[in-house]
Order: sequence, then structure tokens, then C-alpha cells
Amino acid sequence: MNLFHYLNKALVFIKPDKASYWHTITRCAIDHKPDSLGRYYLNFESKLAYPEKFDENDIPLWKTNDESYFYHPIVICQYAFGIFEHLYHKNFSDEELKLKFLKQADWLKNNFTEINCGKIWYIHYDIPLYGIKKPWYSALAQGEAVSVLTRAYLLTKDETYLNLAEDAIKPFFAEVKNGGLVNYFNSIPIYEEYPSQSRTVGVLNGFMFSLFGLYDLFITNKSENSKKLFLKGIDSLKELLPYYDTGYWARYFLYDYPKRYVASYTYISLMYEQLKVLYYLTGEKIFSEYSERWKFYTEKKWNKLRALLEKIIYANTVNK
Repeated sequence: MNLFHYLNKALVFIKPDKASYWHTITRCAIDHKPDSLGRYYLNFESKLAYPEKFDENDIPLWKTNDESYFYHPIVICQYAFGIFEHLYHKNFSDEELKLKFLKQADWLKNNFTEINCGKIWYIHYDIPLYGIKKPWYSALAQGEAVSVLTRAYLLTKDETYLNLAEDAIKPFFAEVKNGGLVNYFNSIPIYEEYPSQSRTVGVLNGFMFSLFGLYDLFITNKSENSKKLFLKGIDSLKELLPYYDTGYWARYFLYDYPKRYVASYTYISLMYEQLKVLYYLTGEKIFSEYSERWKFYTEKKWNKLRALLEKIIYANTVNK
């Protein structure tokens, strides 16, 4: 693990306000169920302060350790969310910001790859822990791309954005072994941020980001496909939440279950904010209950120390 990356995660347990760009805590941005598509559900405005390079079209570039810069769909989408949040606060009147947001959406429109089960955006690095070789694609990236594309449609009424969003959710119907994004944990389907062929990874925050995208497409055009996939995901999440709860913290993933590889402070905070969003979107009390429980866990100093110690114990075996 990159030493700075790990030390920053440890620091966030103690001083959350000192987090680096990649570990800033993102809060729920809504307080009721929206009647129509609008601001994104989490406040990503901090992502406007992108610390790396941009290309000549204002598209952020990303790199892993010891590799050259490349386009990363998740980085691009989250930068777009930051722009959109800023645009929202300006009542969508800033044409320069609007153009910058649409540049991110147009990158998605111009850089997908068509496969048997839909249109996807590849990610170009290996993840040895999960046996994933580049290029690969992710339910998180697909969901966030749909959230960007639907908001591009909101601004332009250009149907090509919606058509692409419809094609982008098709991999959610297929299992990972067949080139799709669905794996199973105890026979419960889950949309995979990291679609490993070896076993289910089950990263919780990525699963929930994918649900946001499915909901966005449904609320925009009443897509029956996205509605079906969203409701299937919600049913799965309700069944899966107890597996993520350790009694004092939350697991980051289910890959090594029943071992407790717990989430960092940043990720448990993100997850309880995501659950708050899902409570507003669905009215399902289980999401509010787990959101409040996990927030309560983080307010106890002993819980934070215990979680940090578990992170240290697993640091040499799990690279996240």
C-alpha cells in the first residue's frame, strides 16, 4: 500500500477535516424524496479542487503508482458531480460551469465500449487482490455515469444521453461469469464495484452508488428496466446490511467474510450518508436505522480506536 495513502486513512480517524482530496467525507445533500431529477444526492463540491492534471478539454486525468496518466470514468463522474453541485447553487445560470459539466458528459458519450450486454466504460489498472486484470468495468462507474448522463439530459434535452444511459444499465442484468456485474453472497444478488470471477467482493459503497444511477434513470424517463434493477438492488441491500455490521463498526466489503476488514472512517461515513439518501428515496426505515447506528458507532472513541487497530492489522494483507 502507498504509505501516504495509508497514513492519510489513519489520520482521518483522528482528524477528519485533514483528509486528502481522495478521502474527504461526502455528506447527504437531500432531506426529502425528490419529485424529479435535480442535484446529486451527495455533495461532491469538494471534488472541484482536483489536484491532478487535466487534458485540453477540462477532463481530469488520473494515474496509479508508477503509471502514466489516463482517463478514469469514476474520477470524471465525481468531478462532474462537483461541477453540478456548484451549478445547482448558482441556479443553473452559469454557462461556463454548464459547459464544463457537459464536457464530462460528452467524454462519457464519446468513450464507451460496446460489449454483448451493453455499453461500458473501462478502467485501466489491475487489482491483484481480486484477480482483476485491466481493462475491467464497474457497477459503481456505470451507476455514476448514468447519474451524469441523466443530468446532461436535464440540461440539454438531448435524447442521446438518455439512450446511452439505458444501454449502460444492461450489464446489471448479467452475472459476472457471463460478462455482467452481478455476483451473489449467500444467494443474494449484489451489483459489483469490483466484478471478480474468483468470488464476490461486495464493496458496499460501490453497490449503493450504482443504485443511485438506476434511480436517476427511472425518475428521468420512467425506465422499466432501471425500476426493476433498482428494486432488486434495494431488496438485496436490505438482506445484506446485517452482514456488514460488526457490532461496533461496518465492513468495507464481504470478500473475506466472516473476517472483519472494516471500513476506514471516510468509508463508514460515506456509507451512512448513502443509507440516509436511500431512506429518503425509498422510505425504507431499515436504511435510516443503519445510517443512524453507524453514525453512532463513529462517535465513540473506543470504536474508532478499535477500527483503526483492525485496519493496521490487515494493512499488509488487504490493499484498500
